Amino acid sequence: MTMGDTGNRLTPRMGQKDLAAHLRSQFELYADTRCFTFLNESGRDLVPEVTSFGDLDRDACEVATWLSSQPEAKRPVLLLFEPGIDFWRAFLGCLYAGVIAVPTPLPVDQRSMKRVAGILRDADSSLALTTEKLRGLLTAGIQGLDLDRTLRCVATNDAPLADADSWTMPRLTHDSGAFLQYTSGSTGDPKGVAVTHGNVVNNEAAMSEALRAGAASVLVGWIPHWHDMGLIGQLLAFFNGANLVTMSPLAFLKQPIRLLKAISDYRGTITAAPNFAYDLIARRVTPEQLAGLDLSAWEVALNGAEPVRRRTVVRVTNVLAPAGFTPSAMRPGYGMAEVTLMATVSRGVPRHLDADADALEQHRYTPAKGRAISLVSSGEPAPGVEVRIVDPETLHELPDGDVGEIWLRSASVASGYHNRPVETVEQFRAQTSHGDGPYLRTGDLGLLHESELYVTGRLKDLLIANGRNLYPQDIEESLQDVHPAVAGSRGCAVSVDVDDAERLVLIQAIKTELLGDMSCGELAAAVKTAVARGFDIPAPSVVFVNRAGIHLTTSGKVQRASMREAFLKGELVDVIHEEHAR
Repeated sequence: MTMGDTGNRLTPRMGQKDLAAHLRSQFELYADTRCFTFLNESGRDLVPEVTSFGDLDRDACEVATWLSSQPEAKRPVLLLFEPGIDFWRAFLGCLYAGVIAVPTPLPVDQRSMKRVAGILRDADSSLALTTEKLRGLLTAGIQGLDLDRTLRCVATNDAPLADADSWTMPRLTHDSGAFLQYTSGSTGDPKGVAVTHGNVVNNEAAMSEALRAGAASVLVGWIPHWHDMGLIGQLLAFFNGANLVTMSPLAFLKQPIRLLKAISDYRGTITAAPNFAYDLIARRVTPEQLAGLDLSAWEVALNGAEPVRRRTVVRVTNVLAPAGFTPSAMRPGYGMAEVTLMATVSRGVPRHLDADADALEQHRYTPAKGRAISLVSSGEPAPGVEVRIVDPETLHELPDGDVGEIWLRSASVASGYHNRPVETVEQFRAQTSHGDGPYLRTGDLGLLHESELYVTGRLKDLLIANGRNLYPQDIEESLQDVHPAVAGSRGCAVSVDVDDAERLVLIQAIKTELLGDMSCGELAAAVKTAVARGFDIPAPSVVFVNRAGIHLTTSGKVQRASMREAFLKGELVDVIHEEHAR
């Protein structure tokens, strides 16, 4: 079933084709009346660092002027920054110079350094921008990577790089490259999504319309700039001439109440986060902490980047209601880096379906008669986005209620993967069995019901047991009520081949301090029983690990493929207890 507006229209007031020109006009219009506020940690407090739009624009012009004279800037330029104003000076400077930026997570260990090396090789970069504080450490770390090309690291805050007044706007078009967004794939083989100026303008305009964002909005967040939700979400403020307030991910994770206090203090209207962040708020924010906070200005709590859970939506809404949070503010959505960010979003109180588990395992939706799986709607397509559900094998378009691969078409869909022509054709140029296209194959499974999208899982993560299709996130979610030592902890369900048969393995983080009188063996038995009875399958193997033993993406999503590989190779770390199925 086709769903959504097939046109590539932009909101009329935001119809400029190149992103740099549009942002420049907003910075000039709101030079002294809008600002970017970054909340720096100082002991137990957060101290605001405020930069006006006018100053941010001037700093970007300085970086752009300097970049225009650097031969290495003809290749993509890595941006290695901590969250904060320094990143945005460099990123906007790249846009102003027509240079392709590569927002990159800072390496914190050997595994993340290997990821940086993979990005460097794929992007073929020879220039990295950073701060004076980080330059020495990064230079030393990069020297040990055995790269084919020398990488020059330059600090953008050491001294003025160039004369901002000598900057001139480059000639840019809708198809000019803006940045490479590296997806959370394997450490050694990251893929860079090539996002154009036109892609960003289209998606930001669609988001502005769907979320009713404008110059009066106040965006508050903590998602890092190297994640698509953090980058495009924060850019939404600059795009609309709206105030922006952010903090580091660590500042939020240490004390989730800090986000709510910022929303209250700055009268925040829009924020975005993965489902686990709302679950963290629901579990850790107390009524005493909420006392005195006013969340009534909060209009949009975008929930995406991972499966949205009904229990989380209900819990966080109930927890925050006394402070003025309304149910209609919770907005589940669906998107990915390959479509810049947003594809669909809820426009009001989130809907859900109690789907019959047996039917869903056969890729069909029917109302629950017995065992139920609760699916939360990801809403309707954003303006200009077309959604189809397609059989991934036959490429036939499927009717409402049938589960298939989610295909997208929009001017927000990126141009492809950087330097990967074969994969670009396969994923970004797909056609249905009737020759309709091109579409983006998302690799995600879902269904359409009453014009809204329900995401059921990831095609490559689908588990097959006894001829049935099981979704790992449903199994993982079912463990949350087994015992307090498991509740709120991350885990993953994977399948492995044992004696020519598929076997389920649960790798679950536990909090040993909450075990009480229960032993790890007893908890493992309880987990096995809960899964076997809940899903009518043989008892799985169980591996308990510490929190650090679960591989996560930069946005907090579990990396199931990486965990499965580590299990098969015997490379799981921080293992506490292990029991294999017989």
